[in-house]
Amino acid sequence: MAPPREELSSFFIWYIVSTLEYTFRLNARLEIPHRAQRELLSGSQLFAGLPLRLLDELSAASHLVEGHANQTIFQAGDPIREAHLLFNGSVTRSRIIPGGGSRVVELVQSEQMLSMGELFGATHYASTCNATAHTLLVAIDMCKLREVVQQSPELSCRIITALARQQCVSESGVAGYHHGMTGAQRLLDYLLELAGNKTELAGETSVQLKASKKMIAARIGMTPESLSRNLRDLSDSGVIIVDGRNVHIQNAALLDTVSGASKQRLNFYRKRKGEGPLSAKTPSPGALVNRCGRLRLFSQRMALTWGAIAANVASSATKTRLRQFEKEFERNLAWLEQPELAREFLEKLNAIKPLWLSYRQAIGSEEATETLAEKLFVLSEKMLTATDELTACAAHLAGIPSAHYVNMAGRNRVLSQRISKFFLFREWGSLHARIDDLLLPSCTEFENNLQHLVRTGSGQPELAAQLQIVARQWQKYIRALCPDLTHARKTIHARIVLAEGERLLRCVDTAVKIFERLT
Repeated sequence: MAPPREELSSFFIWYIVSTLEYTFRLNARLEIPHRAQRELLSGSQLFAGLPLRLLDELSAASHLVEGHANQTIFQAGDPIREAHLLFNGSVTRSRIIPGGGSRVVELVQSEQMLSMGELFGATHYASTCNATAHTLLVAIDMCKLREVVQQSPELSCRIITALARQQCVSESGVAGYHHGMTGAQRLLDYLLELAGNKTELAGETSVQLKASKKMIAARIGMTPESLSRNLRDLSDSGVIIVDGRNVHIQNAALLDTVSGASKQRLNFYRKRKGEGPLSAKTPSPGALVNRCGRLRLFSQRMALTWGAIAANVASSATKTRLRQFEKEFERNLAWLEQPELAREFLEKLNAIKPLWLSYRQAIGSEEATETLAEKLFVLSEKMLTATDELTACAAHLAGIPSAHYVNMAGRNRVLSQRISKFFLFREWGSLHARIDDLLLPSCTEFENNLQHLVRTGSGQPELAAQLQIVARQWQKYIRALCPDLTHARKTIHARIVLAEGERLLRCVDTAVKIFERLT
């Protein structure tokens, strides 16, 4: 018996639809390579918004290139047949110099068309390009790219703009070398270049160093040792905060508030001939107060870090970080031992030393017990008191109101860490009641200090903007602590609190540095 006509009709409709769907999917799979290039190019800064016809032509004349670390993308002497647009990863370009060596001329870690000057100004590459990590590029046929450039005035303008920016960077580098720019200045310029030379009035701009220190140092013309030293110099000046491969540029600290040029970026020039090192000079009142305040800060940073390790909420590198904090404490302690300082000040400084020996020994203990936690907590509070008295003494001896504001801002800096310390140490049962008595007064003091500093800094635009960011981050930090401290052992909650506390610390630290410069 034959099936009804309606069933045959439905079967044929289903068969035709299924065949069309299969054909469509097959074609889509076959078109994936072109489609991948098209999506990347249409979302790029250089080619976004171009007519669809031109994008289709460029996509058809291109292919994806995936490179691994140390792979050569193109080599000096090769004919220029393709333009490479970097989308992910990092690459270096280097040139041969007289004597047979090579020098890195460019380190690219963000979306960019590589060696654009050579692409449009030469027939063969003069530089060699190597991937320093896993990279994703789109290689476009150069003949097709030139053809599209001739058809699109908008693309032509974008390429001219990109070439002009590279020319400005090149001239700036030459000017820096000829006019005595320090390594710190070259490093700062490089970090700002990574950030796209776009920073706000306040807050922070974060960049990631994807290449090795050796590669970055070669790019800006210094040794890896000099790079590390210049990173520390920029950190000491408050311009950046280094956290592993992440560098947080402190926007408000970039401005030259020392000379009153609030719209001029800070510059680091070489010292004049015969000028001794900065450490050999008598420190400014603000610098002295801030150095004392850093002793106060590290007294809490070390206890907090030990607590994070004991609570198993720390990363694998936290023990190394604890050792670094110990070294920073001792470095600041040594910096403050200057014979020309007042006797009253030196007496308070000497009173810290025996306490520091006991504190350092306790921190170095391997096993985290409740007895040790209680001992560390008590020592950290004693260290806070001793270093606080030293800082207050420095502010008093300065005899100027601005030194008092450095002390007040620094007090908030240390409170951000002290409250996080309370959060972690409260889990040790013997410390419950003591911490409950200390927590609310610490939060109240932070808010009162902040209100006073906001009124004081209203006349400085960058300082006022920075203090607004501090206020917003303080509220985020308080919300992270809520509803109370009973969740301290929950790993995710603890890590959120510590992360928000770190952000708050960076915000307040920049405000301290601005107040220091105003002295």
